[in-house]
Amino acid sequence: MKNISVVMLRNDLENIPRFDFSVGYRLRAFEQDDVKLWLHIWAMSDIGSSHGAVTQHVFQRYLGCDMKGLQRRGVFLVSPDGEDIGTITSWYHRYRGLRWGRIHFAAIVPEYRGLGLAKPMVSAAMNRLRELGHRRAMLTTESHRIPAIKVYHDFGFVPDMTTPDAAIAWREINEALPVSLRSRWNRDKLRKQSRRR
Repeated sequence: MKNISVVMLRNDLENIPRFDFSVGYRLRAFEQDDVKLWLHIWAMSDIGSSHGAVTQHVFQRYLGCDMKGLQRRGVFLVSPDGEDIGTITSWYHRYRGLRWGRIHFAAIVPEYRGLGLAKPMVSAAMNRLRELGHRRAMLTTESHRIPAIKVYHDFGFVPDMTTPDAAIAWREINEALPVSLRSRWNRDKLRKQSRRR
């Protein structure tokens, strides 16, 4: 599958699905001296991006330009033994001429994936967006990140088909989805399209 950047949208922040962390896991706020730790988690996560590695320059460009905002919007996922093992940010963005809340830079180190931690992280980040006054949410991800796309779909995010290469990317994503999810995904898309008519 070609790795293509895609955008997903949620036009409101009502009825956010609730998922709680397993016992012992928790979130903590980003602090001023956490930049190296954040970069370490991204290096360990090795998610890969169509834009290249997540470096100090990338951090500075997208988050470090507003450190006060990051301390209100960024969190780390902490394991029961006190290790920082993931991160997610309830950021902000102007998109299509509107102000959007943005689920941004979500990562969990590999050895903690598949433990049901992503959905509680996304739930907490979306609720934080709502607390901060956002009325809608968006995110960007990569077309090869199928597990993440499934999580975002479960939270009501839908593809933005207006972006470059969207038709190609979502056709490939659809083919990569398990058959059971693919049929549900297509059902949901048809339902949303019929509502817009």
